[in-house]
Amino acid sequence: MRFSRWLLIPLMGCTLPDPSPPSAEFLVADASSTYWVHSTARGITARVSPLILTRADDRFYEVYVDEVTRSYENAVFTGEPIYRRDLLTGDSTLVSEDGRVFAWEKVYLERNPNARLLSPDEDADDEVGFAASGEVDILGVAGPYVLYDRRLLVERSDYQQADSSRGAVDIRSGKAVPLSNLARDSAALSAGSVREGSGTRWRHSGYDVVAEYDTARAETEVVLRDRSGHKWVLGYVDSRLPRVFWLDEPAVDPKLRVALAAAFDDARSEDDGTQLVMRRGKRVPRGASPQLVSAPRYPLSAARQSMRVPPQRLRGARQPARAKRLLLASMQR
Repeated sequence: MRFSRWLLIPLMGCTLPDPSPPSAEFLVADASSTYWVHSTARGITARVSPLILTRADDRFYEVYVDEVTRSYENAVFTGEPIYRRDLLTGDSTLVSEDGRVFAWEKVYLERNPNARLLSPDEDADDEVGFAASGEVDILGVAGPYVLYDRRLLVERSDYQQADSSRGAVDIRSGKAVPLSNLARDSAALSAGSVREGSGTRWRHSGYDVVAEYDTARAETEVVLRDRSGHKWVLGYVDSRLPRVFWLDEPAVDPKLRVALAAAFDDARSEDDGTQLVMRRGKRVPRGASPQLVSAPRYPLSAARQSMRVPPQRLRGARQPARAKRLLLASMQR
């Protein structure tokens, strides 16, 4: 599995404009990453993590893809179920899985009743007579809904079958949701957002966050704006429907902040995370790269060690950008 990531891009070729940016702290989440934005009079910082984050019924969840493999001496069956993990309790719940892979396993066992299931520490042969595998791509997250692309491949020496499907699931119930229903469901937009021209605006205490789709870049520009209309461009995310979660007003519960920081840093630990910094009064030469500095970790409680998460978690699964844009674009109509 591989994941793509997009960093918020600082202003380049200019100093931060007067007046000072407003005090703000919030999260911006797209289909494969979460950005932790902190703004003060001294400047704006943004950290990125390959964490798929959403909120439903006032609870924060990480959405991730697991991998389940069952190997026999002459067959292998691999599925990729979608899970949600409650950040406060650490409990993971199965949201969606493709039962066709293990239906094929049942067929195989009926035809081969003496087949022996290999233990996890036994290596399966590279060449087997029967293989069924299912793969999942998280295409996007809209409120409590996860949009996915699912592929199935079945191979035998005398037979091959490939199939693909696209759908959405409600992480609250695990029930499938028709794609046509999402555009009519207000829960598909982040709480508090309103349409503003060709973009979306979230109004908060003393400032707005504005997201507007850039057709030339095929990405969404995210802007911080104060009440006087001054703007600070934070950068671009690869989603038409980014999600915004406030951390400042009202102040987030300390336990939830620790849980968010733990999930954020845990996902970052699997990748070389960096922090992007915009400081007032410091000019970035035109064409130069943004300043990259080490990102300090938030203090984590011992509770982080007891989070019950299935092994082999695969964050930010394959992200076919074009398919994702087309699917999310259909929700905008």
